[in-house]
Amino acid sequence: MITHIRVKNFKSWEDSDIVELAPLTGFLGTNSSGKSSLLQMLLFLKQTVERSDAEEVVFFGDENSLINFGDFQEVIHRHNLEEVLELEFACELIKPHSVDFSIDERKQSKVDRFTFNTVVEGRNRVSFVRNFRYADSSNGWKIVWNVSERGGRTEGFQFVNGTQIGYAYIQNCYGRPRLRPVHREWNQKFLRQISSIFENLFSCVYYLGPTRVNPLRAYTWEGSHPEHPGQWGDWSIDALLSARARNLKTLHEAEEVPIEQRVSYWLQEMSLAHSFALDWTSGKTYEVRIQKTSSSPPVTLADMGYGLTQFLPVLVLCYYALEGSTLILEQPGIHLHPKVQAQLADLLIEVVNERNLQILVESHSEHFLNRLQRRIAEEDITLDKTALYFCRNEKGVSEIDPLEMDEFGNIANWPENFFGDEMGDLFAMTKAQRERQKRAEG
Repeated sequence: MITHIRVKNFKSWEDSDIVELAPLTGFLGTNSSGKSSLLQMLLFLKQTVERSDAEEVVFFGDENSLINFGDFQEVIHRHNLEEVLELEFACELIKPHSVDFSIDERKQSKVDRFTFNTVVEGRNRVSFVRNFRYADSSNGWKIVWNVSERGGRTEGFQFVNGTQIGYAYIQNCYGRPRLRPVHREWNQKFLRQISSIFENLFSCVYYLGPTRVNPLRAYTWEGSHPEHPGQWGDWSIDALLSARARNLKTLHEAEEVPIEQRVSYWLQEMSLAHSFALDWTSGKTYEVRIQKTSSSPPVTLADMGYGLTQFLPVLVLCYYALEGSTLILEQPGIHLHPKVQAQLADLLIEVVNERNLQILVESHSEHFLNRLQRRIAEEDITLDKTALYFCRNEKGVSEIDPLEMDEFGNIANWPENFFGDEMGDLFAMTKAQRERQKRAEG
């Protein structure tokens, strides 16, 4: 689980300061307030991990990546190339990793958490790593890589627990080693071990964007087993068929049940569908058949309303993602009826509690928030498993405030009129009604 994030000079953020993350963390705020870009910091690192052949130390993206930032100038705050970009996060690992931090003798240590910080600068539209650091103060270890100017050359030196090891040639901002023919393998073992843990962490970070692909009347499955349903939900049906073929189960009320069963349950619970079936037709072709009510005929997914088809990828991701993963959901209830937006909170609470998922959700939904507050009061989810933040942008600089919620679901510092001025609208409507009635009587 990612326990905190921090960005400096990243897009609209001059300095977010430390943002503590919980298993279920919600980000609210006005449009263009910086909510998305704060979470994009994690996607930025994830796509850097996945792009091993990238020429720069951070992968800014292209038309096929999670995000496309363009270049360093577009990312750096206020496009000021004199500033440096700083990214930081802390995490607790699902499973501890054995790492050898010893210099003179082999001695394994357990790594179950760490804080990572990297500083990147840009010159002539090319990015460079100034330094990065991995550390766990509770267990007393750290690995630091710094750029130094020596003999007219710029070189990177590696320090392990305060001891200088020597040159370390790196490929990217988190320290994937770049081997050189004249470089000693021993020098790279420390970075190789810790950068591998970094990569494993981000392999279990999944993102689902606010707009998803339109449904098809029929789907062709070639027997693929995708890691996730895709950032636009385009692999959702492949994921369901893969889960069926591999007999994947998910935990519900201490029992293992098929993933399709939980997907079908929530579609019924949310009144989006009475029944859900994924049927083989011929060859490698499958159809998704939906009954809206018990008496209506089954129709294909393409004949259903936009809300169901756009929400199905959210359901699939929640049950298909590996247990212990981090999900980043951007506007997951964007096309849903208010009642279903409220039930979305129940779904996320279930998978956080039962599947040990971490969910970072960006939302504008008052109904989602109200249901979450209610469930906290009803003790369906504990207060320490939740965190809420309000983002705002003033004069081009984003700022963030934690919402102070108590164990009864009450928020002490809710921003005024964020969900509109309901009482003001009712008062204005009543006033207008009286004025019109007076004119009619006069």
